[in-house]
Amino acid sequence: MWIKLIIGALIGLIVGHFVTPGYALWAVVGIIVGFLVELISKKLAKKDQAEKTESESN
Repeated sequence: MWIKLIIGALIGLIVGHFVTPGYALWAVVGIIVGFLVELISKKLAKKDQAEKTESESN
């Protein structure tokens, strides 16, 4: 999880170098996007695991 947050922050800093309003906003946006990616990937993995377990029981 921390890796995705750090990657999001770094991408935000890079974007903030070129796009207004600057580093701080884009770093925060990057962290939020990193968190959302982690959240969605966990939900998808959980869903796949449930489907796999269900198909094995049938």
